[in-house]
Amino acid sequence: MKLSTVILSLGCIVSSVQAAPTAGPELFKLKVVSSSKELDGHYLASNASTLGIYGSEDVSPIRVYQTSSAKKGCSELHTYPIGIVDHALGLVGSNGLMTLTDMVNPLGAKPADGQDMEWDSFRISDSKLTNDGEGYGTWVVFPTTKSSWTVKWTDGKS
Repeated sequence: MKLSTVILSLGCIVSSVQAAPTAGPELFKLKVVSSSKELDGHYLASNASTLGIYGSEDVSPIRVYQTSSAKKGCSELHTYPIGIVDHALGLVGSNGLMTLTDMVNPLGAKPADGQDMEWDSFRISDSKLTNDGEGYGTWVVFPTTKSSWTVKWTDGKS
């Protein structure tokens, strides 16, 4: 009799549970549109912290998700997978020419002396990624090796 009372008591404590998938962030890749056939159609990838176009099959395209920024009309682009340490796309440079990078903990990051840093000022409109800047600026690429290119933002003023 005691045993059935204990089992009955456990039955009242244990309840049925199920796990269900929930929606996560909407992920996308950044595809290059260029008049150069060599660059057109490639996806941006990361090699260490530098984002660019890499001819190697070993480098996978980055996946990002968009979050709102404190700057009106702007967005932040964070990399996926999401880990313990936050990663976001950012621009680092000086004199109006900034390199597109993968920034670690951008909220607490400090640029080196003489450098500017932006990570919360991207705009996505008509499937195009730009940086907030009063209508100025454009993306440019520079070759680094035979089949690799770094991506930079120029403000068009310098």
